[in-house]
Amino acid sequence: MNTNNKERLIGIILAGGKGSRLDGKGKFNQKFNNNTLLEQVYDRIKNQFSYIAVNVNNKETNVKLNLEVIYDKFSKNVGPLAGIHASLCQGININGEGGYVCIVPVDTPFLPKDLGKRLYSNMLKNNSDVVFAKSANRIHPTIGLWKNNLKKKLELDINKGVRKIDAFTTNINVSYEEWAVKKYDPFFNINNREDLNVAKKLIIIKD
Repeated sequence: MNTNNKERLIGIILAGGKGSRLDGKGKFNQKFNNNTLLEQVYDRIKNQFSYIAVNVNNKETNVKLNLEVIYDKFSKNVGPLAGIHASLCQGININGEGGYVCIVPVDTPFLPKDLGKRLYSNMLKNNSDVVFAKSANRIHPTIGLWKNNLKKKLELDINKGVRKIDAFTTNINVSYEEWAVKKYDPFFNINNREDLNVAKKLIIIKD
């Protein structure tokens, strides 16, 4: 199977975070140079997938980018697993249970341009259910490729009270794809104003 098979991969940007350590108006609308963070993340992944949408946790959220918006189906206390569940539901809507969803957060403005291709290649090689990105010996559980057919198990586990990504993935086949950190960490994430200022100053080499 072609490891660059974009037709079976969709991308979902998780944009539900409130950004309470920024201004509380949502990370996705934070200004990042001439764009918002959402626009920056979209620009990094737009050529990697056949379809890209944005996940938010409530219908009052105002997304200004012209992308389809998908909403959590669980209540607000579920955390990131609710966004992953909504993403898998959308993956099944588009590609059925045999497809894949690459999930990324809105606060990682330097995502690699080969993210989808390398995660998919890793999944085929290791026959994984989920492949998570790694850098600097750190696992990034909100950046990964998921098989759509995990949706039912995830629903069951959320209904049983599971709230952490690593608690859900304990009993499934997980592999990891590691990126080198050169001039910057491709998975640098923005949690507060200081991180945002650091990110704005990083010299990003176009790749």
